[in-house]
Order: sequence, then structure tokens, then C-alpha cells
Amino acid sequence: MDRWDVLALIGIVLLGAGLWLLAPWLGLTTAGAVLLGVGLFGSVLSERAVVRQELIDAKKGGA
Repeated sequence: MDRWDVLALIGIVLLGAGLWLLAPWLGLTTAGAVLLGVGLFGSVLSERAVVRQELIDAKKGGA
């Protein structure tokens, strides 16, 4: 877990806590949506990095 993960987590917690004061269901829904979006985006970036590294390794091995 790096500093960006910690900042995103703190932001999610603060967003959820702030919205909880306004309307509990709205805060839970927003926090859930943000967590889902961050999780999906992180997964896609991770998979792209793995594929990119495999392509780089394949090019080095073939040359």
C-alpha cells in the first residue's frame, strides 16, 4: 500500500463521513460507488502493467 492508496482511502472515509451527516443512505451509496470505481480502475491498470511487462520480456527474449 503506497501513499496514493492511503490518500484515496482517507478521501473515501471523509467523503462517506461527510455525506453520512447529510443522509446516511446517500453516504453509503457514494462510498460504495467510489470503492467500486477505484477497485475496478486499479484492477485494469494492474492487468495492463502485467501484459506490458510480458510483451517487453518477449521482445528481449526474441532479440
